[in-house]
Amino acid sequence: MIQLNISQLKYSCAGESFPALTHIPAMQRRRLSSIAKLALNSAIECLSQGQVDYIVWASQYGDEHKTYKILEDVLQDITPSPTQFSTSVHNAIAGLYSILCQDATPSTSLCASWSEAVLEAYAYLKTVCPQGRAMVVYYDEALPEVYSEYQDFQGFALAALIDLTSSNLYLNERGLLHTEPKYLEAKHFYNFWTQPSQQNYGAWSRYS
Repeated sequence: MIQLNISQLKYSCAGESFPALTHIPAMQRRRLSSIAKLALNSAIECLSQGQVDYIVWASQYGDEHKTYKILEDVLQDITPSPTQFSTSVHNAIAGLYSILCQDATPSTSLCASWSEAVLEAYAYLKTVCPQGRAMVVYYDEALPEVYSEYQDFQGFALAALIDLTSSNLYLNERGLLHTEPKYLEAKHFYNFWTQPSQQNYGAWSRYS
């Protein structure tokens, strides 16, 4: 059973405005994909209270719509755009954040669930920076409909600060073996967080 503190949850959903992106020049902002805007908005809002020592970026699908467009171009003998390719890889949003926000904080990008990403942040703090703070940013949007795994849902992003002081949650790592589809796990965790009367959700329990 892991004890940790989670705070400053920031949730962004497709169709909403992105106030945290206003400091990014308009030309660069227009070039961001919808999922990048969601992830960056949540991350920047989460860091409004100060900096962190480590960032974990996590997603099940990443910016798959860009990857699919590249594959379509290849099938039509069109040379893919180098910019499109460089911003389609799984760690592209982490790179965009570091460039646009001029933040050199160490980070990693994972194909993982929300809880798995939190576990990565916990491991870093426990072994490298016990008195520090990490940020976890989870983001996802539905795959293009051509994929058999396609499930329709609104794109969203969830960011939070993680530290090892004044624990407010337990995470039962064994419970991660039964994690539901990754994007659902992140959304349901946010619902759990916003309902203080709910004591347990999946592998999570409130600290008492």
